[in-house]
Amino acid sequence: MYENYESLKFERRGKVLTITMDNPPMNSASVSLHTELSYVFYDVARDPECSVVVLTGEGRAFSAGGDINLMLERAEDPHWQSKYFRRGNFIIHSMLGLEKPIIARINGHAMGLGATVALLCDLTVASEKAKIADPHVAMGLSAGDGGAFIWPQMVGFARAKWFLLTGEHLTASEAVEIGLINKCVPPEQLDEVVYALADKLANGPTHALNATKRSVNMLLRRQVEGVIEAHLGLEMLTVFTEDHKEAARAFLAKETPVFKGC
Repeated sequence: MYENYESLKFERRGKVLTITMDNPPMNSASVSLHTELSYVFYDVARDPECSVVVLTGEGRAFSAGGDINLMLERAEDPHWQSKYFRRGNFIIHSMLGLEKPIIARINGHAMGLGATVALLCDLTVASEKAKIADPHVAMGLSAGDGGAFIWPQMVGFARAKWFLLTGEHLTASEAVEIGLINKCVPPEQLDEVVYALADKLANGPTHALNATKRSVNMLLRRQVEGVIEAHLGLEMLTVFTEDHKEAARAFLAKETPVFKGC
């Protein structure tokens, strides 16, 4: 059922399904990857052979978030942007709505949308070499793709505002300390820890696990339903600002952006 995917790879290990984001070198959200993330968890929901999902990235990154070249290329196209942002809605709803537990195997940096996707997972285990951040503001954007929703849920409003407004990077150990993620381990132990956890869940009482996830996520799903379209709309507004274009240009040129507040 997964044979037509191009930017996601799948591997079965008993009842555990590993989904790997595969858009080298940093698994940024290309059109293909972003689109496939918007419906893959609906496919997982109807997969009778899967009880637990492990979500990870190929190579040295979990996901670096948005594709900067794509941002700059499509900065003047409201029709394209509208379709792109609508898919963000499906990513969030499908991850929170999936009954099966999702474990984030954070093998490397998780930035922007990559951080959001990691935090929407139910359990998070990171390599000690990984970093996590939401640099939307540094790119002249609002953190509307789920970041402004999920970060306050994880660490409270004060800490969330600090990291969302500054874009400051957290090491994996710092992220554990503030409760943003569950655990960090040496990179050579990542698979051992992740798959021991996945096997434990896969061999556990499936109905109880699924019902508990549903119970915990009920409030999150009601809350996100009330705000996510507005959050995505606010981010789309910032896409059309000159500050965003300047940030994208400067990033690609490896220069410091000069923002003008317009």
